[in-house]
Amino acid sequence: MVRRIRVGILAGGASAERDISLATGSQIASSLPADRYDVVLLDPLALMARNPALSEAQRASASALLAGGGRIDPPHVMPKGLEADIERASTSLVPATRALAAEGDGVDVVFIALHGPWGEDGRIQGMLDVVGIPYTGSGVLASALAMDKILAKVVLAASGLDVPKGVVVTSAEDPAARTIPLPVFVKPVAQGSSVGAAMVERAGELHDAIAEALRHDARAMVEELVGGMELTCAVIGNDEPTPLPVIEIVTKRPFFDYSAKYDQGESEEIVPARISADLARRVQEAALVAHRALGCRGMSRTDFIASGDRLVTLEVNTIPGMTANSLLPKAARAAGISFAELVERLVGWALEDATRRSR
Repeated sequence: MVRRIRVGILAGGASAERDISLATGSQIASSLPADRYDVVLLDPLALMARNPALSEAQRASASALLAGGGRIDPPHVMPKGLEADIERASTSLVPATRALAAEGDGVDVVFIALHGPWGEDGRIQGMLDVVGIPYTGSGVLASALAMDKILAKVVLAASGLDVPKGVVVTSAEDPAARTIPLPVFVKPVAQGSSVGAAMVERAGELHDAIAEALRHDARAMVEELVGGMELTCAVIGNDEPTPLPVIEIVTKRPFFDYSAKYDQGESEEIVPARISADLARRVQEAALVAHRALGCRGMSRTDFIASGDRLVTLEVNTIPGMTANSLLPKAARAAGISFAELVERLVGWALEDATRRSR
């Protein structure tokens, strides 16, 4: 009998995106064929019971998780349509400390289904490198670069991509924030899923928007608001990455914020995008440039604004949403790759990277 691959899915964690991470983990777990994979949902919050950067409530939840006590509710109102997945994951989680065991509950490979700080920023990747457990997606450097929107813009601009003009501030009173003409977009430097982000059209709104961004990070970015068509393009693969069909995003909300991303009916995601073949090629080429410039592995998704002749690169996501209806799986489906096949490919690429590193 062929031994099943034991996959530990890291889901939950301590970021503001805990809820969508749980939904992602649940759907990944249910998509891996039981005859080939032995799957366990692992909560990395269990590793963080003594982390002073967490709130007292989060550390208490981490201690409770270690002790095997109770479920931990996510910090957001659950995204509409994903409540059942989040509930299922919440009742199935075990402490991620078990994944570090050399025997017993140890895993062969980790599927990182975390978003935002502590999961997408290179820190969990570094820990897994130290203990020698293969994992999906990008390594430490690419993850850290992409998550830090300041450094990512430097790398992307140096690679020839057009990025928004902007400034970085650490205080809502910083006069530098007023040097970018309105309207502007304000966001934390190192967050995901548009947490803490806001569109500002009036001068009187700027202070509060920056203050809100700084609730989620020590630094905030104030950028020019580029109007135009919102596009995104995913890239998958390791040594020979392939761009997937471009997606056009049309949202009912002022911008593609947290609710627009995850609540059903708030946005229309059109794949392939209703754009010319030439623009589609430009977007795919730019997504490949971004993926390679940052050193991404396995997968990435780069967001763009097409405005006249400009194609503006907004940011690169190294762990994009991975529910069946998220943008990356939708693009894969348009390319003839089912959700289950995409998940299996990502696990395979993780093991492929581990084999290469061991030689």
